[in-house]
Amino acid sequence: MVKIFIIALCISLSFGVDNANSTQTAIQTNQIGLLQSRILNIIGENSFNRNRIFINKLFANEESFYQNGALDMYKVVFTLQTNGLLKLKFSQPQEFNVVFVSQTSPIFLLRSINKSLSYMGYSYWTTNEAIYQDDISKIKISLVTEHIIDPISLLNELSKNGFICMNIIRNSNSEWEYNLALPNSKIPDSTFISKGNSINITEIIGEYWLEVGSYNGRLEIYTLNSRSFNPRIIFFDKNLNILKVQTLSRRNNVNISIIENTKFIQIKDSVSSSNLKSGINIRFR
Repeated sequence: MVKIFIIALCISLSFGVDNANSTQTAIQTNQIGLLQSRILNIIGENSFNRNRIFINKLFANEESFYQNGALDMYKVVFTLQTNGLLKLKFSQPQEFNVVFVSQTSPIFLLRSINKSLSYMGYSYWTTNEAIYQDDISKIKISLVTEHIIDPISLLNELSKNGFICMNIIRNSNSEWEYNLALPNSKIPDSTFISKGNSINITEIIGEYWLEVGSYNGRLEIYTLNSRSFNPRIIFFDKNLNILKVQTLSRRNNVNISIIENTKFIQIKDSVSSSNLKSGINIRFR
């Protein structure tokens, strides 16, 4: 009876080990399949088949292309591009579409896209589609160009706004789609201030963006040249939704409470930006 129990237990343990090994193999197979399918989608079937041996060598260590269980698309595309496998040039100028999808407001996503493309040297493009549904924004832009927008340069610029690339999909030869996460929104030209600190800022355009570390407290604002100005202060949440706009009469300092859920604050002069070009002092009490 004891022997029968021991044999049964051994069979059970063996089956469990086999099951675990099968599961692990299945996971590894799925990961390899996902990586290969993403590469195939981005570079196209002809290039994939023609360069399969080289691709297998580049991506031999599949695990290194995963981060926290998710495929690191930035690293995948960077590897393809730096090894000459990603062709970005068209045979002639044509219309190229880019779709951006992220869980944020259309305002923040569109602002980030516009800023990123401007920094990359693009001066003209059109927004063909802007959809906001179930907290997800989808924006589609188009431009006439000889090149596909450089994905690495684009992702580097978008990262300055806090975006992380979750997936890149080549919908067609003339349309790419970027799925983006936004764990921590940022405005590249903003200045961070935490409670208890004081900072001096000078912007030649006379307009100031702040990122506050807390919305509990008050801001004191002074002009560095002691000149009076016409304060217009706008409070935004993390997705650049306006929480409150406060326009005050002419004065040389402001003492104002921060609105709940505020992450960004814009400070400007409602009459003339020249009143603030010499700089401001901000104290977060």
